[in-house]
Amino acid sequence: MPYQPHPERLKKSWEFQRAYTKGRKYWDNYFVIYVCRTQLLQTRLGITVSKKVGKSVQRNRMKRLIREAFRELKPRLLPKHDIVVVGRKAACHLSAQHVEVSLRKLFNRASVLITENS
Repeated sequence: MPYQPHPERLKKSWEFQRAYTKGRKYWDNYFVIYVCRTQLLQTRLGITVSKKVGKSVQRNRMKRLIREAFRELKPRLLPKHDIVVVGRKAACHLSAQHVEVSLRKLFNRASVLITENS
């Protein structure tokens, strides 16, 4: 079976550039997110972690934690958005729970998270 790209991930550089230029920017001490509205039915995730954060082991760990937090929050995310998460050096030693809490707060601030009250 031929390789199928993951439908919930941003892969192309133009997709990231569109989020950077047309999206809204939100940040905290650990992450910066760019949220861009799209016409697609699902919400897609793009992850950027630069070499400033650390060596490949730290960068890949951070990407895994971000993907896992996104997977946990996905059922409560509004559709039709592209989200790019940029990891900062301060997030290098966070636990999975802290990553999820931080991203939940940012997604809530970006108004892409459905809250329990509504």
